[in-house]
Amino acid sequence: MVLKKASLATVLALAVGAASAGAAFAANEKTNSAVQLANSVYIVNGTAVNFGTITEKGKTLVSLREISSRLGAKLQVSGGGVQAKLNGHTVELKSGSAVLKVDGAERGLDVPVKSVKGVNYIELETYVDALGASLYKDETGTNWIDAKLLANVDRIQWVDAGRFIATQENETGRADYLVEAATGKYRLLDVAADASDLVIAPDGRKAAYTNANGQVSVLDLSTISRAVVVSVDTSIKPELVWSADGTGIYFLQGDKGSVIAKLDPEIDKITKILDDKVDYKANLEVSADGQTFTYTVTKPGAVVADADKPVEADDVSIDTKGTEPQIFQFTVEPAAKENKAVQLTTSTDDKVFIHAASDGKSVAYVSVSADAAAKSTLIKVGADKKVSPLYDERDIYQAEYSGGKWYLLTEGDGDEQFVYEVDPATGAAKQLYTLSGAASGIVAKEGAPLAIVQDGRVFLDVNGRWKPASR
Repeated sequence: MVLKKASLATVLALAVGAASAGAAFAANEKTNSAVQLANSVYIVNGTAVNFGTITEKGKTLVSLREISSRLGAKLQVSGGGVQAKLNGHTVELKSGSAVLKVDGAERGLDVPVKSVKGVNYIELETYVDALGASLYKDETGTNWIDAKLLANVDRIQWVDAGRFIATQENETGRADYLVEAATGKYRLLDVAADASDLVIAPDGRKAAYTNANGQVSVLDLSTISRAVVVSVDTSIKPELVWSADGTGIYFLQGDKGSVIAKLDPEIDKITKILDDKVDYKANLEVSADGQTFTYTVTKPGAVVADADKPVEADDVSIDTKGTEPQIFQFTVEPAAKENKAVQLTTSTDDKVFIHAASDGKSVAYVSVSADAAAKSTLIKVGADKKVSPLYDERDIYQAEYSGGKWYLLTEGDGDEQFVYEVDPATGAAKQLYTLSGAASGIVAKEGAPLAIVQDGRVFLDVNGRWKPASR
């Protein structure tokens, strides 16, 4: 979730070059002895490659055969020229021509293919783009070419320090892939078409989801086998939360999220934790010991109608006063005569990106004012109901908690965005990154690189350099 109080569009602080179009082939062209070759290093599908390159008219040309081999494109002679195939695209190239066909459509070239000592050179960017691959240049000037990475990623979540699940939304629903961060290799997960979002266990070994009937399934992420139904109960379960040890699954139960319950997936046993008849619970969090539950409650608006007007006039309005979400905590105390949830907040702001401290003594969240001109800020509320700011310097778009720190995506200067690290104990904030333009999300996990999702692409901070992990 990202707060869109500003236009979150595109472009990271990476000199991300949008690839242009075109390619060509020259098999019999006379050698041009005056051409000067230079050595250029590119990261192709995660591997460093030293290409011999030619620069002409501001364009970089590389060996057709070598770039095709490195990208994994198949070449074959066809109709007096060459046909290249990759990623479902077909590119037809002819000797000496400044025009090529990409999936049957013609594209022009600024520089016809050159033959140098029997080696044919072609415009790099145009050929890469024609084959459905991508070329990026990061802030250090390093060039990345990727043809085998997953494309068009909408969001990700870390499984562990080396893997993440990437989700693509499509016309029929969505597809989830398990991706190796270091190599970009990915595998489609066997998830039901009507599945809820995957919820990953703390140890990264399993993921759980519900289907449209409310049944719970668990997918083993170590074997990547078929998901197994672990509960046939058909009550609606709008939220799943793994226990800290990965042996149980907590959830809200019912179409109004009225009940907090726990599932033992080994024996398909459901136990009610809290059934206080309070509806519209959400944002469930569970402490490591499984004794304290943090959640929000939102009251529905009241229908207001003029009694003097006929019913068929349908002249009604909704009174939303007092409908703002409020944060509650419930602690299981077996010795207590009566266990009741405690309401921690009463303010009229919206409350998002909620996270309870591990000791259960405080809850932090991003406060969003109804006043669109006001900044969204990071707030902490204690068990004593005392509210204090943690970060209020810049408008917050997104907040992620990981490894004892908050990571904030905030407004920047002009078209920029900033990423801050905030210590929840002291409120000390440190700016980590400046993003040119806007990201659609940041994803943090202890031990894993910080990830940024932008315009369908995933970038990872690897040793201070943004490495593309999707295309």
